[in-house]
Amino acid sequence: MPVARSGVLWRRIFVLLVIATTASYLYYSRREFPHGGSRWGLGYGIAAYALILLLAFFGIRKRWYRTRFGTLEQWLQSHIYLGVLVLLILFFHTGGRFNDKIAVTTFILAAIVIVSGIVGAIFYVAIPRLLTEVESNLTVDELSNQLNQLGKQMARVASDQSAPFQRIYLELMRESTPGWLAGWRLLFTRMRRRESQMPRDWTTLLTLVPKDEQEDLRSMLVISRQRKELLLRLVFQQRYKNLLESWLYVHVPVTIALLVFVVVHIVAVFYYGQVKW
Repeated sequence: MPVARSGVLWRRIFVLLVIATTASYLYYSRREFPHGGSRWGLGYGIAAYALILLLAFFGIRKRWYRTRFGTLEQWLQSHIYLGVLVLLILFFHTGGRFNDKIAVTTFILAAIVIVSGIVGAIFYVAIPRLLTEVESNLTVDELSNQLNQLGKQMARVASDQSAPFQRIYLELMRESTPGWLAGWRLLFTRMRRRESQMPRDWTTLLTLVPKDEQEDLRSMLVISRQRKELLLRLVFQQRYKNLLESWLYVHVPVTIALLVFVVVHIVAVFYYGQVKW
């Protein structure tokens, strides 16, 4: 499979780059005091900055459908492994010394970007498998239309019925309403069923209405069960789709902040003359 070959290739490249970068740092640290303003430190800084710009370009490459400059899978693999490598190079750039607040903030932002990216990569592996367990052949709009149709069927059955029948109908509708932003709330909590004032046993429910309405109540309970199952499928489907996108709400804005702080750091270093040859 191309994905497997791409992953193996970039793992090998990553290992070689880590070995080469670490060896160069050990050579450098034995010969002079390691810090960001030295020739070696500046070289690590330039390499890290170039890689950050390359990694940021991935957001453009994902939407650049006509290009033949590498496959999207190859770009994704390089994005993951080079992102981890950037953090190592930034550490070598500082020489393990964090005395500048801007530099510290830049390093922290880089770590957040990289960790959130790793989380996103894990999500892209795990979530599609979970989605297949709850996803149907219907689109979200089609599922919503079916839910509305089932709700209208329940309303028609309940129309002109007795007060106990109406109460059961209203309670069934209340139970099967997911609430505001249910798909997002399910990222952090399990969907809790609302407390019901009705007995769960259908036989007991049937005794609450007149005998001539019991058959209609059975029909409405069947429709209600179908509606609940469809609704849960829709809500959990939305949960996984939201989860698949949630990491981007951290990754993208922090990446922008990282680019800003990198520029500020570079300007500050050269302005205050901290680069020494």
